[in-house]
Amino acid sequence: MMTLEQTTELYASVLRQLLPVGGYDRAPGSTIDKDIYAHAKAFAQADFDAKRLLQVINSIPVELINEYENALGLPLKCTTNVNRTIEERLEIINWIRHTTNVLNRTYVAQLLQIFGIELVELVNFKPFKCTDPSDSPVNTEVLRYKVKLVVRTPLNADMACIIKNYLPAFLRIDVVEI
Repeated sequence: MMTLEQTTELYASVLRQLLPVGGYDRAPGSTIDKDIYAHAKAFAQADFDAKRLLQVINSIPVELINEYENALGLPLKCTTNVNRTIEERLEIINWIRHTTNVLNRTYVAQLLQIFGIELVELVNFKPFKCTDPSDSPVNTEVLRYKVKLVVRTPLNADMACIIKNYLPAFLRIDVVEI
């Protein structure tokens, strides 16, 4: 990592190159040179401050955890923060901030894990295809939008609430407890 002085010199050299062609006094110690150095020092300090701020932004200060939870709609429906440690709350905040694709097995497993439910198996049924014979049964276990979740008991959370609030409404979800 470059020091403040090295960064200042780098900005100063760039600013000198950006001067338009003309009759400037480019001698060291001239008014133009002092002005360039002052601007370069301000740019270098802003660069260092920005890098320091960006390092802090990626982490969530514990003092601001309630504000982050409010902004993200936490605590999650179907649960409370009463029994959660600060680390668990921060993990949930980071999980919500970084989760993008919600239609996969990993998302469902992570979501259920937050509620203390272990996902044993997720079964996606194959959809009916238009190339199937015309006498193929349509309303069977082979449905397009049907998913079976096999979870381990005992369940310490309300599965109906989780399904209603966090899984897509177009899915038909059957829960099998083992």
